[in-house]
Amino acid sequence: MNPKKAKRIYEIVSEDLNIKKDLVEDLVEFYYKDVRKLLSNLEYPRINVDGLGQFVAKPKTVTNTIEKISKSLESYDTSTFKGYHNKKGIENKLEQLLKLNSKLEELNIKKEEFLKTKKQ
Repeated sequence: MNPKKAKRIYEIVSEDLNIKKDLVEDLVEFYYKDVRKLLSNLEYPRINVDGLGQFVAKPKTVTNTIEKISKSLESYDTSTFKGYHNKKGIENKLEQLLKLNSKLEELNIKKEEFLKTKKQ
């Protein structure tokens, strides 16, 4: 499979639909801006995107990423303003991952409770 660049896809779609390429690009960017925001904010463990399916946060991946970031923060250099700023950004991402991890744990507990009641 050879992925195509977005610009080439915009050209193909605009030719097929006989509309301006800029309009196609604006519509796609408008839609995927929200999708990117949902994916990068780490607020929900599952995100459904029409036509693409569900994106699911894997608990093991989240846990491993938390451990990796925590270790890297221990020895992070904050002697410069840029270093301090970067560390704060990483700390914010870690905080988001911790919240997502707690949501995943809550879902797992609810799933186990559901399975127990279903067996009875």
